[in-house]
Amino acid sequence: MPAVKIVDTTLRDGHQCLWATRMSTPMMLPVAEKMDRSGFDVIEVMGAVQFDTCVRFLAEDPWARLRALKQRMTKTPLQALIRSKCALSFELQPTDIACLWVERLMANGIDRFIAFDGLHDLDNLVDSLLHAKKLGAHTTGWLIFSDSPIHTDELYVEKAREFLDRCQVDALMIEDTSGILTSERAATLVPALKREIGEVSLGLHVHNLVGLAQRTQIEAVKQGVDHLYTCISPIADGNAPPSVQTTARNLRYLGYDVDLDDGLIDEVSRHFE
Repeated sequence: MPAVKIVDTTLRDGHQCLWATRMSTPMMLPVAEKMDRSGFDVIEVMGAVQFDTCVRFLAEDPWARLRALKQRMTKTPLQALIRSKCALSFELQPTDIACLWVERLMANGIDRFIAFDGLHDLDNLVDSLLHAKKLGAHTTGWLIFSDSPIHTDELYVEKAREFLDRCQVDALMIEDTSGILTSERAATLVPALKREIGEVSLGLHVHNLVGLAQRTQIEAVKQGVDHLYTCISPIADGNAPPSVQTTARNLRYLGYDVDLDDGLIDEVSRHFE
């Protein structure tokens, strides 16, 4: 069986979903080095919401957080979000502001970006993604899953091709923020995308709001998904992405290789508990 790579998003999406983004930097640093050695392909650490919460509620410097994490995480690439053309606001910003956001994130420790626009309007992403590529970052295009007559497999194939052709992304990811992607739909959506994108890496990021995540992950991997986004318990499941402990156990039971250090992950889990 092929290896399945795991992206950890505990320090970004996990506490954003379950702890109102209130995990402070001092809560992260004691286990940063253990997370770095746990075998994750990427660790996602920052988005606009984290900046807002650091300043508004935690009285922290978000740039200092990034630098402190990068100092301790020397093996695993760190990933941040590009949210449309908004940078740190919910309003569209000039292109130079969007590009400056990318530049400063990279200067403070970010190696990779994942980018989305809520309406798949890639006019709002192309400039910042091309700028990130020019600066040497790895980029991923985010396909937001919705269940509607408009959001067909054909639409997602079209948007995947647009991400590759216009934004020159290195990888693509299906993002199921509402936790409604079923295994049955994954069985048609993933093969449709893989036929279009070929060897380009395809990830899956699901939230476990209604308990579908593990079945959907398994079917997606069977159909060719390369990366799964997870969190470390207890900052997992419910509104958050699924538990990496459960995901790894399920995949190994089915014969897939998951190259993670379970002992280190358990130590991190106990810290957060």
